[in-house]
Amino acid sequence: MNIVKNKWTIFYVIMISSAVVFAAFTYTKYTELQSIVRQKNKQDTANVAKIFHDFLVQSETMLQVVGTTVVNPHISNNPKEKTKIFDTLQEVNPAVIGFGYLDPQGNLLISNKELHGKKINALEIKEAKSSFEETLKSQHLVIGRSFFFKPLGQWILPLRKAIRDKNGKVVGVMAIAIINTQKKNLFSGFETEPDEDILLIKKFSDGYYRLFYSNKKSNLDAQILYGKSCPQNTCTSVINQILGLHHITLEELKSSAKVFSFFSQDMQGRPINGALYYDKKYKVWISVYHYNSTITQEIYKDIVLLVLLYIVMMLLFYFLFKAMEKYEKEKENDLLFKMTHDLLTNLPNRAFIYENVYHSNKFVMQKGAQVIFIDLDNFKNINDTFGHIFGDKILVIIAKRLQAFFTEKDLVARQGGDEFIIINNSQNKNLQELIEVITMPYIIEDIEVRLGASIGVSVYPDDASDFDTLLSLADIAMYEAKKVKNSYAFFTKEMQEKNSANITIEQELRSALQKNEIYMVYQPQINADGTLHGVEALVRWKNEKLGFVSPADFIPVAEATGLILELGNYITNRSLLEIKKIYAEVGRTFQLSVNVSIVQLMENHFLKNLLEMIHKVQFDTSLLTLEVTERLPIEDLDYVLPILKSIRAEGMLLSLDDFGTGYSSLSVLTKLPINELKIDKAFVDELLYSNKDKNLVKTIINIGKNFSMDILAEGTESKEQVDKLKEYGCDIFQGYYYSKPLKKEDLIAFIRSLQC
Repeated sequence: MNIVKNKWTIFYVIMISSAVVFAAFTYTKYTELQSIVRQKNKQDTANVAKIFHDFLVQSETMLQVVGTTVVNPHISNNPKEKTKIFDTLQEVNPAVIGFGYLDPQGNLLISNKELHGKKINALEIKEAKSSFEETLKSQHLVIGRSFFFKPLGQWILPLRKAIRDKNGKVVGVMAIAIINTQKKNLFSGFETEPDEDILLIKKFSDGYYRLFYSNKKSNLDAQILYGKSCPQNTCTSVINQILGLHHITLEELKSSAKVFSFFSQDMQGRPINGALYYDKKYKVWISVYHYNSTITQEIYKDIVLLVLLYIVMMLLFYFLFKAMEKYEKEKENDLLFKMTHDLLTNLPNRAFIYENVYHSNKFVMQKGAQVIFIDLDNFKNINDTFGHIFGDKILVIIAKRLQAFFTEKDLVARQGGDEFIIINNSQNKNLQELIEVITMPYIIEDIEVRLGASIGVSVYPDDASDFDTLLSLADIAMYEAKKVKNSYAFFTKEMQEKNSANITIEQELRSALQKNEIYMVYQPQINADGTLHGVEALVRWKNEKLGFVSPADFIPVAEATGLILELGNYITNRSLLEIKKIYAEVGRTFQLSVNVSIVQLMENHFLKNLLEMIHKVQFDTSLLTLEVTERLPIEDLDYVLPILKSIRAEGMLLSLDDFGTGYSSLSVLTKLPINELKIDKAFVDELLYSNKDKNLVKTIINIGKNFSMDILAEGTESKEQVDKLKEYGCDIFQGYYYSKPLKKEDLIAFIRSLQC
């Protein structure tokens, strides 16, 4: 009995001893781990404090230098150059997502590319107001509250530094935004344990707020972490514990350069083991801590090692596939962006319009919205003169100007080439101001150029209820504006009727040459002494469907559609052949005048093709006069002038048609190498009845004589007109008084009648 009793006593002793030993071992292990964790917390807190302090010192220096550079007008007055500085600094600072320079009133003046075109005022942002005001008063860098910054779409930690002039007056504020997300932040490169947290807190006027919180464990919503202040009792509890444990005051705690350990609870009441440090210069509490549960878990790690290994492997695979999914999603979004946006300007393209307006109606047009079609005037000249790369840079600037002019409610897209489409929901935009914005000078590589724009507008739903039709109508209105250039026009039903007629003319004109519907007539030009000076070649068209079509109707259509190139070659070649035969028939030569469109002149190989036709017919170049209109746009003059000089060098003559109806007659005369002025028929018609037209004709004749030019009057229909023009000194006459335009056989008879 005693043996059994002793056995059980020994058993209980062994059991109790084992329990005590195990408890002692557990307690020793626990306190040892606590000591290790406490030392690690202190060391990590010191490291984090140093990293953060060093970063703030570097940031303060950088902001001071960059801010001084931005303010200093001797460095650069170009905001784009200052923006480049921001972009460069951002590239070498991975934790920084944005730079900005603000005026003392809080307005963002200059920023890096992520904030281009955004109007931001720090004083209007609730989370930024107090710290911005603090910045204006402080000599040091000031840390603001972490908050979600909508323009960047990121949680950020703002740093600001007041820039002062030599008198100490604040002239601006430099600011940087540090990315503050769980996966990417200032401490992304700092190694922490899975259950170790970093906490940065600063006291503001309305309470203690977290500046940064690693929180890898529970992944709480950032709005909870940064959008609300920390519980006052939690913060004061930790501070009071340290003050009581170390018998120091709050001021001594803040002034000390030491790291202090503490035990406390988080907001959920979980025990934590941590360390605290106060950065006096930047007024920030810095803490690294572990949960006490970590120590308990460490004891049981041997038991759960296999389970943990499996969990870790699953987590690794989870994060791997999560990363692959994210990569594929980013690739898909990038591809979609490239498909629906113009790669040069980053504006939406036609594919975007079809996806978001035509089909899905993701972008809704409001009642009264305007569909605006913009076509740049003579943009081809820019590409031909300076190259396509130069032209692309201008298109990028235009895109930015359009985005700045319109609002987020509007859709600005690039149709392609030099065409842009805008859906204007704002409805309060002055289109003349839009033209002025586009026509502002473009300075690229020290070269200044100017552009005009023709703008067509249709209105929803007044003109049409579907976007496709509205765009077509805006296109029609744009071509109406193109007639004037650098102007805008709203769509009207009359435009549509005229456009329909022009489409019919275009369709019939495309086959007119093959059907031999185009033919030539020639109107004689008579010298003042009654002898034949020459003839003007005039094109005529008689169509089976349309009947006789006036050149005033089909020539503009030919120019707008590019058919003028084929038609112009036909007119020139046919005239050279027929007049060469007439020379042989009548036994004499005379001048042949042929009208040349500005579209023909601007064709790359115009002169080469013309000389080939002349040489093939063996026509004397001195007998050929090319007529160009005085309505030649000023912006085309520099491009056309070398071509006209080359024409004169080949022995051909130049006549300036419609003189007196343009906008820059005298400036044109001083530049163009012309031989002959043609007085427009409109002035000749009123010559006998209008003193104004009479004086204008006299002036034109005097101008031409001063430039040693021949003067030809068009539309002379009466002897009185001819006599009056002779009295004023006119040299050559053309009109029904002498002869209507004649076919080849009738012209031969007319010339022979003059010879008799």
